[in-house]
Amino acid sequence: NDPDPYFRVYNTTRRLDQDGPTAYFHKSIGGYHGAKLGRYQELIDRQLSKNNMDVINMLNTKYVIQQGQNGQLMANRNPNALGNAWFINELELAENADEEMAALDILDVSTEAVMDVRFNDIVSNTSWDVDSTASISLIEYEPNFLRFEFSAEKDAFIVFSDIYYQPGWISTIDGQEKEHVRVNYVLRGMEVPAGKHRIEFRFDPPVIKTGNMINHVSSIIILLLIVGAVYKSRAGETQES
Repeated sequence: NDPDPYFRVYNTTRRLDQDGPTAYFHKSIGGYHGAKLGRYQELIDRQLSKNNMDVINMLNTKYVIQQGQNGQLMANRNPNALGNAWFINELELAENADEEMAALDILDVSTEAVMDVRFNDIVSNTSWDVDSTASISLIEYEPNFLRFEFSAEKDAFIVFSDIYYQPGWISTIDGQEKEHVRVNYVLRGMEVPAGKHRIEFRFDPPVIKTGNMINHVSSIIILLLIVGAVYKSRAGETQES
């Protein structure tokens, strides 16, 4: 068993967009879902289908499942998987989705990332020096919550191997909300100031808040109706007596 709390696998013996069995047992870069994100399907069609290893590595693909000589499936460790999060030196800007996708053909994702210009106001730089002691580690993982510990002597830009999805995911640094951006077509990125910090991502979509509010209001109304009915019933009994 791998102690790593979160990584993905790539089953080369099945079509990525129809690989339901692997996704049942593992966190997979493939799989089938009727409501799959359109951007991720585009990534499959344009990059994963041609085995772009840089893209496979940026998805934290720690193991590759292949068929051995005896026909048995074998899980081989991918030594180039970039992990749950990593530092980059350069951020390229793309004018549109086509440019962003095309950049992945030649990008060295271990040191570079590409971002749509629409997020430009959120990021203050496009170049960072990464000091040799800088580190970031995933400390806690749940499907709707991730916590990282970050340490660096200089400001940095971090790419996370998790899929960017909005609205819903809220990111914070030391408890203070800090907006993250979409990079590399489907992933999350964040500019982080120098120092030691706790970075958290929490899934808290507005629809759930609205649903909870409706449930609370409905419960209060039902309670008031019950109290009113009991009061009315007792008042009627008092008048009869």
